[in-house]
Amino acid sequence: MTSKTNVPNSISLEGHDRGELSAALDNCVSLLTEAVSFAATLEMERNNLDSNEYAVMELFSQQSEWTATQLVEELSLDPSHISRLVAHLVDRRLLRRRRSRTDRRVVHLALTDSGSDMIGEARDKVRAYRHRLLEGVGREEFDGFFTTAHKVFQKYTEIRTTPHG
Repeated sequence: MTSKTNVPNSISLEGHDRGELSAALDNCVSLLTEAVSFAATLEMERNNLDSNEYAVMELFSQQSEWTATQLVEELSLDPSHISRLVAHLVDRRLLRRRRSRTDRRVVHLALTDSGSDMIGEARDKVRAYRHRLLEGVGREEFDGFFTTAHKVFQKYTEIRTTPHG
């Protein structure tokens, strides 16, 4: 039996070839990604942030200050893109700049109170939404899911690090 979105309620591996299982994996990952990212997408829209701006704001939950260079390295974005993005967040009073006391060339970035409130509220809403996604999922199902995900990731790591001949 399947739901309205053609998501199988269960998958039997019996009688399926690797191509069908690969397609099922693609579909499952796509649907799961959509479900998990839905709340973050809503929060980005509500706060008028694009995905890169939201990612920058989220980084401040890991540490309170960043430099533009650190943001470039962490997000793998072009320095000029980070510069424009930071300027926009500063203009919106979500981030503030502060020159280093030891090296005036270095500019530290931090959340303003407004930025901290905004990303904190967004994070709380996303977390609550994701908890709702897990309602009715038993511990055994959750453990099985993570066991499978871990095996797939291990195989991915093995394939990625093996030289291709």
